Amino acid sequence: MDENQNLEMATFLGFETVELSKEINGKKSVDVRCLPVRKLAEYAALIEDEPQLVSLFTGLSDAEVDALPNPDFVKILEKGHGLNFGPFSEWLKRKAEARRKKAIAFGVNPEKLGNPTGAASTSE
Repeated sequence: MDENQNLEMATFLGFETVELSKEINGKKSVDVRCLPVRKLAEYAALIEDEPQLVSLFTGLSDAEVDALPNPDFVKILEKGHGLNFGPFSEWLKRKAEARRKKAIAFGVNPEKLGNPTGAASTSE
């Protein structure tokens, strides 16, 4: 399967399995999850905390994450970002648009709010 097909299958299943080079507590592989929308705020809060992201993506305990060989750790982290960063980016855009609409509803010029996503302004 090509990368697009893998992503589509992972999205359908809700995860993609990553094989480990070293068994961790009897596990030879871990499922790296596609996060539900409800977890995207947590993803945002942890985006620079790699060990916590690996836990979020896999459900591994702190001790299990710490026991991962570095190549496995990086493979899980990259797979997790690959599965979740696109939906996360879309979620951020929706949040920014909701913030803009809320400002308009309260009579505030949305241009004064700035652009928290760094995306180009879409105001007319």
